Amino acid sequence: MWVITKEGGYWRRKRGTVKKAKLNRAFKEGNYFMQLSAPATRRIMQKLKPYMDGLYTGRLNAKISGRLRMGLKETGKLSLRCLKGFELQQGHRFERLLQAQPDIQQTPHTLTVSIPIAAYTVKRINTLVTNYYFELVLLYGDVSKENGLRTESVDSDVYEIAKDYNLFCKLSMALPGQEWIALLKVNSIEGNEPAMSHKLYGMKVVEAVV
Repeated sequence: MWVITKEGGYWRRKRGTVKKAKLNRAFKEGNYFMQLSAPATRRIMQKLKPYMDGLYTGRLNAKISGRLRMGLKETGKLSLRCLKGFELQQGHRFERLLQAQPDIQQTPHTLTVSIPIAAYTVKRINTLVTNYYFELVLLYGDVSKENGLRTESVDSDVYEIAKDYNLFCKLSMALPGQEWIALLKVNSIEGNEPAMSHKLYGMKVVEAVV
């Protein structure tokens, strides 16, 4: 191939025709991490799919895969715990909808999420919303293995939006003897139907095994 430089031109063999072109180390590492994170992401998405009604997930696969690759780079292994704090609907922040601060208490065997129920708890984004409720989802197991993940969930009572109940919603789950993450979801209701807009839902990984 003819190469043009400031000092003039010259002929050069195409890269790889004499010696096999070598991939740089970062590219090789990134490709290896992708081979591990892609199937792990698929497993996570499959298990969480039943709980994601109402959410606009967008490029959620790519974002979860990116988190897993970061965890791989830091620890050298696939782990659910790197998803702590992760938003499943990043275009509409969880805290924008849930304006109360959940209190999370953990013992060796139990996880309890306590949410104050008041007029301000869930933001009333439109006048169609009449009620809301919460879901606590536990995803646990070995993300590196096919069929290695399990889920359990618990729902709260249904609350009237903008009503000051002056009480606490408590969601508790038994913890497994495996790696786990806990996700909290806000669901809105319009009359007798689930809310239509994805802005009226939110889901976030609120805790993870230490």
